[in-house]
Amino acid sequence: MREITFTLTAPFPLLNHSIGQSRFALTGMRRKMARSVAMASAGLRPPEPFSKAHVLIERYSVGSPDNDGLQGGAKFLIDSLTTPRLLNQKKADAKRVVRNKRGLGFIVDDAPQYAEIEVIGIKCKRAEQRTVVTIREVVG
Repeated sequence: MREITFTLTAPFPLLNHSIGQSRFALTGMRRKMARSVAMASAGLRPPEPFSKAHVLIERYSVGSPDNDGLQGGAKFLIDSLTTPRLLNQKKADAKRVVRNKRGLGFIVDDAPQYAEIEVIGIKCKRAEQRTVVTIREVVG
């Protein structure tokens, strides 16, 4: 059973931080998260994505966020763990659309048949703030 663990230097932004942002600001937030994950996980990416995985995301911060803000805030982080996939087009000349285009290929997809996702908030001192991501392959 394979396992990958990496740490982001800051807690991921909560859902309230992205509500009301323009689509351009949200795109910037997605890019920033994907870059952060790529830097923190350098050399750890599997040759092939885990076909079934348990993803544990631990957000260490000084506050205690509410559960829906915590779960929603993890979206950009979870999306960066997925694998980009070209979607089927109905017309041959249609623009190519890639699902999860900023995905780094740790897991196949974040759908329930591919990933069990657990997000928890842990209260800590200011100097100890971070996000720890553990991806464990589920066999069988």
